[in-house]
Amino acid sequence: MPPGSIAESSASLSPAPYGQACLGCSRAKCKCFYRSDGTDCERCHRLGKVCEPAPIVRKRKARTPPPPPTQPLPPPVSTRLEEKLDDLVTLLRSQAAEKQAQSQTQSQRQTPQSINEGTPGSLGDSTSSMPGRENPDLVLDTAASIVHILRPETPLMLPSPILEDVSVHQVPDGIAEEQLDTFRRVFLSTFPFVHIPITMSAAELRRQKPFLWLVIMALTTKMVAQQFAMADTIWHIISLRIVSQHLASLDLLLGVIGFASWSHYFKKDKPFMNMLSQLAVSLASELDIHHDIPTKQLRRSRFPLPVQQAARRHPRTLEERRTMLAVFHLTSSAWSTYRKTEPLRWTPYLDDCIRVIGEGRETYLDALLVMQIKCQIITNELTISSSDEAKGTEDPKVLSLVLSTALLRQLGDIGQGLPSEIGSLSSTQFYLLYTELKIRESLLGRPSPPDQAGLSNFQRLRDLESVLNIVERWLAAYSEMPLSDWVGISVDIFTQFMQYFVVLFKLSILDEPGWDLQEVRRRANIFEILDRACDNIDRVPVITGMVDAEGPRSGLFFKMNCVLRDVKALFLAEMPPDIQLGAAFPTPNSGPDANDTNGNAELMDFTFSDEFLLSMLQENILGPGWNFRPDNSYMPFTT
Repeated sequence: MPPGSIAESSASLSPAPYGQACLGCSRAKCKCFYRSDGTDCERCHRLGKVCEPAPIVRKRKARTPPPPPTQPLPPPVSTRLEEKLDDLVTLLRSQAAEKQAQSQTQSQRQTPQSINEGTPGSLGDSTSSMPGRENPDLVLDTAASIVHILRPETPLMLPSPILEDVSVHQVPDGIAEEQLDTFRRVFLSTFPFVHIPITMSAAELRRQKPFLWLVIMALTTKMVAQQFAMADTIWHIISLRIVSQHLASLDLLLGVIGFASWSHYFKKDKPFMNMLSQLAVSLASELDIHHDIPTKQLRRSRFPLPVQQAARRHPRTLEERRTMLAVFHLTSSAWSTYRKTEPLRWTPYLDDCIRVIGEGRETYLDALLVMQIKCQIITNELTISSSDEAKGTEDPKVLSLVLSTALLRQLGDIGQGLPSEIGSLSSTQFYLLYTELKIRESLLGRPSPPDQAGLSNFQRLRDLESVLNIVERWLAAYSEMPLSDWVGISVDIFTQFMQYFVVLFKLSILDEPGWDLQEVRRRANIFEILDRACDNIDRVPVITGMVDAEGPRSGLFFKMNCVLRDVKALFLAEMPPDIQLGAAFPTPNSGPDANDTNGNAELMDFTFSDEFLLSMLQENILGPGWNFRPDNSYMPFTT
């Protein structure tokens, strides 16, 4: 074909649209060009074939979506956690702002008197924890993987719920001042767990520490019925405010310590000192006063908290350190009395508290608290079983002569380092003598090998004589204590009294070669001492002006006489049958107390299992102790 004809034919052809090629061109995979006359395509016309249109229209293939872009790596766990914490802080702050606006609206509606009661000076420590839980600040320590929740130092000005609870008991100002003075003079000289300045009045103490004020009024009131009513309010505050509403403050902690340390005033049928001692430990942990201020700077959230940073940097106050030592003292007293929960673990922070409080910068009674705790540390080491020993053993550990000598020297240094005004106190002598008794008693549990010269028996008699000398010195300190000060005897000292009775009873019936029982009974007759103690207890309510409550429940000094007479009956029942009961050991049917011992209806209803110390007395009398013969054979008490 000539070139001109090709150009003309190409100009008369038109390409078929996409998907509309004829069947022949589609099968041959060729381009289909329609002729200008529209009858057939150029290829079919040139080859002489029938041009058949395609049966269906071809569909365009779906376009493949582009690959997604490369996702960035997820942020670190700490970053995500900080973002969540920031959101949480924002939410909590918005809620706190709403509550603060509502509280301000309510405070504007109150009377001027109620507004004055809500001033910072009147709230004190009792409200420091309530608003703080509504606006916590979060601190992230990424190194230790710990989230710290801090409480703001400046709480919202809300009325104290403790003040409302205490308001049911109205004590006249004159009587309240007299009772507060009695507490300073008698109770704190026994256990100085708190410092109340002499310039602070009872009304000011009630505004600043209402719960502690209530406990002090309950301990020092002369009306036993009022004492029981205040005790019910104290239990209401403990169960509702501390346990149910999770409030925590130094006021609540100090009140729990005081209420538990003199729990024998309020005991009904079951002892509660162990339970309250553990509650005090929990409150101290909640207040975060059980350790020193951390020196490492924590990593905070994005929101700056300069107030909290400054608060966490200030050193512990003397009140916080003294309170933490009082918690240790309380747990040690509970262990000495009940042998159920071990004392609080001694830490370097407590050792630092001993050093700071021992300087006595606020009150000279801090030296008394330090002395008592040092004595408790020694007695705890002698009575607590180690990890490789059988748990639950209550007998003193058997010490070597070298270790016992070192402990006695340490105890002597404690006594010699005391100021003169502390060394003259009766409670000081009680703790020093009781600690020495425990050290000397541990020596009696050491079996002595037999020898031909009898030196081991002589050393044994010297150990027994040293224990008897301690008992005599304790009797002298006990007789010099004014009867008006007996109201301040704590549970810890009362337990010491009972254990002295047990030791003296053992010395009075001990069958030991060369041990003169008649000489022991002449120097310290256990039954005469018990009778004299009963007479003194009867005189305490008369001297102090106590009035017993009406009804079946009596006050401590109105029922303790019966308790001591039951102790006497228990000792008489444990007397060995070979000992003749004569004038030195009167029988229950003889003597001036025969009618009281056998005919008292209240005594007949009394059971040993209900009283917290009598169960301990039975265990100490019947259990193994320091009764070993020189030939290493154990001599049990006759029952």
